[in-house]
Amino acid sequence: MVKTNTNKDLLKEKGFLSQRQEDFFSMRLHAAGGNLTSDYLRAVADAADRYGKGYVHVTSRQGIEIPFVHLDNTEAARNDMDSKDIGPGASGKKIRAVVACQGDRVCKRGLIDCQGICEEIDELYFAEPVPYKFKIAVTGCPASCLKVQENDFGIMGFCEPFFIEENCVMCRACEKACGSSAITIENGILYLNMNKCVSCGSCISACRKDAMQKQVQGFTIFVGGKVGKKPRMGDMLLRTENKDYVFDILEKTLEFYREDALEGERLGDVIDRCGIDKFGEKVK
Repeated sequence: MVKTNTNKDLLKEKGFLSQRQEDFFSMRLHAAGGNLTSDYLRAVADAADRYGKGYVHVTSRQGIEIPFVHLDNTEAARNDMDSKDIGPGASGKKIRAVVACQGDRVCKRGLIDCQGICEEIDELYFAEPVPYKFKIAVTGCPASCLKVQENDFGIMGFCEPFFIEENCVMCRACEKACGSSAITIENGILYLNMNKCVSCGSCISACRKDAMQKQVQGFTIFVGGKVGKKPRMGDMLLRTENKDYVFDILEKTLEFYREDALEGERLGDVIDRCGIDKFGEKVK
């Protein structure tokens, strides 16, 4: 078979990443939030058998790659995936696929609709150009299973409790549920230390007498996180109850990144160079 396309940049745009084996590529496929339908999985399995070595690689960002696609088969493999409405994954200087936990659709600890937010962000921003790369994560609660603090833009659900003393029967259910020692009961008095509280909402779920109630629930936004050779934990920017405000902050964050980034800088690098105060002024 004649090799029709040896332009690796063009192949990368179509989701093909070079392997160490000459003329072989890993075909990266678009997937958002780790939710893959059975039809998607069947199509990927068939493609892995047909064009690869019969297996797939699940990436650290909940994505799918089919390794060992030969150069001669890249066009056929891409056409096959397009016919199944499975687009290429993003790489290079683009906004990557959003990662998300199952949130309140499935997880009993989920405080926000992570999958719904993920779908909206993916529809708006997936594979859009940026100065270097931009990673987004959505997690349902402060357990942060999706490690939002390690992403350029992270969204975390939170729920702050409010104690109603007259409803309390001192059963200690909330104290046992609290994993951060924010609740203590001494001499028949309950103490709620909001300096220790991580706003996970576990005490509210545990209480059967409505003594622990929701005071405010919403979204915590982290910015500037990354891993790699020079890791950086994201800064907690703000909390809000308004989902629309989250999307407004995301849009303004991307504007800031595109306007102020130097070559090869991630968002956290720009924040470190320009200052978190300047960043906050621009995006809030």
